[in-house]
Amino acid sequence: MAPSMARCVVLSVLLRWLMGGSAFARPEPQLIARQTILEANRHLIADGWRPAPEKTPTPEERRWASVALASLSACSGTGVGFCRFDYRRDLQRLSVVTVPSQPGRPSVGRVERWW
Repeated sequence: MAPSMARCVVLSVLLRWLMGGSAFARPEPQLIARQTILEANRHLIADGWRPAPEKTPTPEERRWASVALASLSACSGTGVGFCRFDYRRDLQRLSVVTVPSQPGRPSVGRVERWW
């Protein structure tokens, strides 16, 4: 391999690592919109993701989420009922936002979006 090409390969690997991903990153999580957070959590754990909440939810937030998952970070008090679950795999972070399956009442959330 020519020195300039080798340098480009090394720089691309280093850049990816510095941006928070692994140079040999695994594929994105296989989440499906509207699946329950319980289903999503089961798939994420099987794919090597681990619970990594950014904050500790209040007892009220735990009640609104209706699940005892260690990944729960928070639920909004807006009445919409969004809840956020955080995960980590190696250097990657993942946040999953759910909406309640029964709006306006504590209920198992369904995946709305993730990043």
